[in-house]
Amino acid sequence: MKMQRVLAIVHFGLALAFLVFAVVGEWSKVVVERVDFGKGVFDAQGGSGFGIVAVLVGILLVALAVMRLMGKDKVLPGLGVEQLTVILGLVATLVPIAFIVGWLKVFDYKTGWAIPALYFTGSFIPQLGLLTLSLKEPVTGVTPIDESNRRIVSGVALLGAAGIALFPLLTWISSGSVKLSGYESGGPRLAMIMLWVGCFIAVAAFMRLRPQGLAEPGPNLLLSHALLAGGVVAFAIPVALVISVLRFDGNLDIGVGVWLGILASLVLIGAALYENRLRGAQPI
Repeated sequence: MKMQRVLAIVHFGLALAFLVFAVVGEWSKVVVERVDFGKGVFDAQGGSGFGIVAVLVGILLVALAVMRLMGKDKVLPGLGVEQLTVILGLVATLVPIAFIVGWLKVFDYKTGWAIPALYFTGSFIPQLGLLTLSLKEPVTGVTPIDESNRRIVSGVALLGAAGIALFPLLTWISSGSVKLSGYESGGPRLAMIMLWVGCFIAVAAFMRLRPQGLAEPGPNLLLSHALLAGGVVAFAIPVALVISVLRFDGNLDIGVGVWLGILASLVLIGAALYENRLRGAQPI
């Protein structure tokens, strides 16, 4: 059996396990009179918006695994199965972490068993995608980006990265006169994850503005794919928080930092997709 076939089977097993753990697992424990009550994926005190995002990502990962087993490559123009596996695998890895450091800390609930199970299975999926990309023949026909477009795309990516890194320092959640922002306890702890993602993208955007440019991550994974991964991760986390706040039965309001962060991530996603089309990126 070829190695790529083996990796496809492993991918299917991990993606299916991730989806099952997300749906049936215990996301949190709420203590009432010294008794632990487990909360599930869609419960407002359980997985809530983060659970909904995890289930959607799990469904997409299973679909991509099935496409791999069927020998399909192309999903969208410039985006193939393996590239999307890496991108969504990163989301699957970070959503459980964001749930723990952000949403759970708002209420100081205990962590359910689903979270370590999701992280364990999800964290292997992007590694499988990268390994499969390294085993395939390098894609040909991708055109270098010209100087003018390179500066435009890099400048837009830099603006998006700055928004992703800085907007979470504004108010994330407010409850009456109490406004949680920056690195205070609770939901704004998610700002640290957003700051990491934004700074990583900003460094890449700055380096691309150099006359020599920036080397691609690999022949089958362009810098535009890496920017798209950062944008999707930065989009998924605040969206999960928005859903969670809207579903929570309490005096919580969504701060301006969340909305601006979502806007900045959409700008970055748009710039990455534009560059994919501009350069004729090939699906893998």
